[in-house]
Amino acid sequence: MATKLATKKTEIAEVVEPPKLQISAGDIEISRLNIIQSSSEIAGDAGAVVMDRSTVLLEPEAQCYAIPVNAIKGWRENIPFGSPEMPRLASTEEQKSEIDADSEYGTIEFAEVILLFPMPEDAGEDKQELYPYPIGDGSYALGKLNVAKDAYRCTFKRLATFSAFNPDFPLCAKLWNFKAELLTRGRHSWYVPSLTVSKEDAPEEVKTFVTRITS
Repeated sequence: MATKLATKKTEIAEVVEPPKLQISAGDIEISRLNIIQSSSEIAGDAGAVVMDRSTVLLEPEAQCYAIPVNAIKGWRENIPFGSPEMPRLASTEEQKSEIDADSEYGTIEFAEVILLFPMPEDAGEDKQELYPYPIGDGSYALGKLNVAKDAYRCTFKRLATFSAFNPDFPLCAKLWNFKAELLTRGRHSWYVPSLTVSKEDAPEEVKTFVTRITS
């Protein structure tokens, strides 16, 4: 008696990857960085760098590494501090000229600088939550500065100068020293953010991440 062998047709389902969210640097939520001044409404010690006006990222006189993600220059109407008027903004030389033509205040340069901060090796448990973003083997904090006048000179101009002399070397390829620098003129003193390039290279994974979200 012949034995019939049952055969079962096996269908192999095609594996389809779920669609990936298309994002850029402008889509990412980034904490605002401020430096506490002696006259600040923000509670804390003068010279401390805080995120979102509340959480201390860097204590006074301390220094840490930072990696530039992006830096965008613009101009804004130089309206006196405390005025109820809102300054007009310009992103091009043409727009700047239009504001200058009819403004009694003129314009000043400003920039928004976005930085990654690697978590220090000695960060305590109470500080580790400040660095929630994993890149490669490290954890990072992400923050942005809005800088003008002396703060612009000590951050954006230094980034721009480095780029001018190293046109084929991206800013994110190096670790930069970041701190709040105390400036004094006459009887007045205040803190500004300061960036200076170090001799240390940034991790390759960070360079890849920054290139991907800013391209």
